[in-house]
Amino acid sequence: MKQHSAYMYPEFNGIAGKTLLARTLATVLDVPFSVSDATSYTQAGYVGDDVDMCIQRLLQAANWDPIRASMGIVYIDEIDKVARKVGSGGLEGSRDVGGEGVQQALLRMMEGSTITVQAKGTPTVLPPAGSDGRSRAGQRNPGLAGPRPEAYSIDTSNILFILSGAFVGLDSIIKRRVAKGSIGFTAPLPSSSETQGSGQMPFFTPNTEAAPNMLDQVEPEDLVKYGFIPEFISRMPSVTTLSPLSISDLRRILTDVRGSLVSQYTALFGYSGIEIRFTSQALDEICQKAFQRGGGARGLRGIMESLLLEPMYEAPGSSKRYVLINGAVARGEESPQYWPKNEANAFWQAWSTEDERYPGGSR
Repeated sequence: MKQHSAYMYPEFNGIAGKTLLARTLATVLDVPFSVSDATSYTQAGYVGDDVDMCIQRLLQAANWDPIRASMGIVYIDEIDKVARKVGSGGLEGSRDVGGEGVQQALLRMMEGSTITVQAKGTPTVLPPAGSDGRSRAGQRNPGLAGPRPEAYSIDTSNILFILSGAFVGLDSIIKRRVAKGSIGFTAPLPSSSETQGSGQMPFFTPNTEAAPNMLDQVEPEDLVKYGFIPEFISRMPSVTTLSPLSISDLRRILTDVRGSLVSQYTALFGYSGIEIRFTSQALDEICQKAFQRGGGARGLRGIMESLLLEPMYEAPGSSKRYVLINGAVARGEESPQYWPKNEANAFWQAWSTEDERYPGGSR
């Protein structure tokens, strides 16, 4: 039994692999998969992409097989951008072609309907000049019959829709709703265990742990106030909140996963005959900086590029054969340390000494 799903992720905090999560599901199930961005969608007849475009991409992913496409997965990101806009610019009665109009079009597909998709981009072979499109045997050649637009009918009843977005401002709506039930003479009193940092929110409850994610408490009425029509919300029975990457998550992405950034840059320097090593403190400093910047794992590459810009130009073609990046280098307080080819022992000694002095070394 399929259940359309919605992913919510906090603003300015990168989430690793939202699309990969849905794509992996499609790979495991061996079904077609398409990715779309809701910001480009408008109501049919207006400038922009029609909502049917997501079904066309799914049909392309299915190699133009309507039966396979009717059992695929459609992933639409930035769905929060199609929330209904009321009173924008003082035009409360104006038609919202990029908001409610898109929701209505998506609603029709999510509840199950037959969509007619034009096969845009398929090559059409024209007959040679003076030819009627027949072969030498006198039979009509379908490939030379001239322009013939094809259309495919796709049944969306068995297509799984996965929607995701940051939902900026939704947390404020949730806070106002929760606050109404936490103030006044009829407000429930927190128990002794709740006063220790766990229990109902939001007032007079000390919190010794990390700040809770308000999106975890979302209710359908919050999404209606945010700008979604009730019919659209009822078609998304499963709403999941994704947590931002922690520093330990970033550390694993930086060093442990297959094709990690550390292994990539180590191999890059190795092509020039240069050995580069990072101390544990340097790796933690890089992850801490990426966490503070936001943007998730994507921020790691920018930090690494900036950090290794000097050694990437200084070391190749010189007498430098060993490069060490320690915590001070990662913080921008010092320049990278270099050793020539005949001082390999000094390089390895410096690296091990740095890790021994750092509490989190040799991890």
